[in-house]
Amino acid sequence: MEIYDFVKESNKIEGIIREPSKEELEATRNFLELKEIKVEDLLSLVHKYTYPDWAELRCVSGMNVRVGRYIPPSGGPDILRQLEIILKAANTTFGMAKEIHLDYEQLHPFTDGNGRSGRTLWLWIMQTRDKKLPNLGFLHTWYYQTLA
Repeated sequence: MEIYDFVKESNKIEGIIREPSKEELEATRNFLELKEIKVEDLLSLVHKYTYPDWAELRCVSGMNVRVGRYIPPSGGPDILRQLEIILKAANTTFGMAKEIHLDYEQLHPFTDGNGRSGRTLWLWIMQTRDKKLPNLGFLHTWYYQTLA
């Protein structure tokens, strides 16, 4: 799978129907080249996928979000702790990529950009473990049904 195709499909899932920007492609490429993922890496990525003012780590009480009918855990210090646990699983061979991805999406650690950054985290896990980019695209309806 080409990074361009991945970013375009990931954007489409969010209802963003346009060509991927140079910034999105470069940020995705740089993220996929990392040896280990840290919270700061994800924050940098979401800042490229959305407006930096819209994408903050929900580590302060009251930073709550809602995604359709789903209400993620309340914002506060526990968000950072849970995100670090998810990243520990991602950075090791502990846990399946789909489980790590679902944990990330259910946590919804940022105020914006969680879907695209979560899918990119999934792709990083897949290509890090398999040593190649998987030839798999996301199907819009399947993706949201799976997360429901």
